[in-house]
Amino acid sequence: MTKKRKNGLIRPAFATIALVVCQAKANAQITVVNTEPDSSGRKWSAYLKGFVHADAMLDFQEVGAKDGIVAPSIIIPQHNSMSSYFSVRQSQVGLGFKQTYQNGDTPVSAYVEIDFYGANGTTAPRLRHGYLQWKKWLIGQTWSNFSDSEIFPNIFDFNGANGAMLNRSIQVRYTEKLSDKETLSFSLEDPGKISMTIPSNHPEWKKKSLIPIVTGMYRYGNARDYAKIGATLSPVNYENRESSYTKIGFGGIVSLRKYVTNLDDFRLQASYGKGFARNNIVLSGEGYDAVFDPQRNTAETLSLFNILGIYEHWWSPKWSSVMYYSYSQIGFNPAVINSMMKRFQNAAINLIYQPYKNLRMGVEGNYAMTENFGDMKSDAFRLQFSASFSLK
Repeated sequence: MTKKRKNGLIRPAFATIALVVCQAKANAQITVVNTEPDSSGRKWSAYLKGFVHADAMLDFQEVGAKDGIVAPSIIIPQHNSMSSYFSVRQSQVGLGFKQTYQNGDTPVSAYVEIDFYGANGTTAPRLRHGYLQWKKWLIGQTWSNFSDSEIFPNIFDFNGANGAMLNRSIQVRYTEKLSDKETLSFSLEDPGKISMTIPSNHPEWKKKSLIPIVTGMYRYGNARDYAKIGATLSPVNYENRESSYTKIGFGGIVSLRKYVTNLDDFRLQASYGKGFARNNIVLSGEGYDAVFDPQRNTAETLSLFNILGIYEHWWSPKWSSVMYYSYSQIGFNPAVINSMMKRFQNAAINLIYQPYKNLRMGVEGNYAMTENFGDMKSDAFRLQFSASFSLK
């Protein structure tokens, strides 16, 4: 993608918003169709959501991931090489439909959303969400029930805190509202999202999709202040030519957001488990749920610990900043190879100017570090210049 480069490298290609903007932006929508109520008081409506996003990024070290900071993708051994990258791939478009009765009930709804994060660095459309809801049931692809999308603050980076539990999955979910402040949800999710590392010299073994992943999540609080506690069972299924095998992974999560004033809030999250790395925002699909041990002729689930803290402050109605720190550690197993990541962390700070409700612009600095099981380390620093324009 070509951009005009006036006033040097640092002039951004302003146009939008980031993947994980504040909830007010994520919920912005425009109603495009609204039918008249029928004889039963039922009516249909359709709405559009989304934003256009553009980034200008300056990296001071070589990293594998471009659109967002991914600490495990930092090149080892470290290569100090400056490079720039311009992108509009985080732009999103969503279309929703819902059936509403005069009393406000919405028993049936559907939603589909794409971004432009295509394979191999292209801007080909990619499905993010596609699901339908009927009363208390949800069927389709959206954020895993073991995820917490509410934890993300007003940032521009595509991934944010690398230790966060945030992953999309095809699922069947049931949600029960226990009280005005309490909800409880359970889901069965796509077992194909589990990933494991198998040595190339053992092609007779392969991962197998068989037993669904089970999750449960309890939420207490209101729209601003809340706490969540969740758990998951993640069966790791694999096979050879003769038989199939299953190892059971597990995980737990605690997540919360607390506004100490109208201008300041803190967000914290911690998670731990074995065989559940698929839920991590940067480890999903990277083979960290389990590793195959040729000596024992079996798969071994890997433990993973994550912790992150976020602080957001509004200097004025138009100016805000976010600071965060995230740390993750993968447990040792004799079957892991030296090139696999042992621990990684990242920290960031930004300054965002929001002159209008649907327009943001600002700068963000992000530092990340990674260390593999061979005890080799690398770190990287990125400056990101972004802007945002949402539909509403």
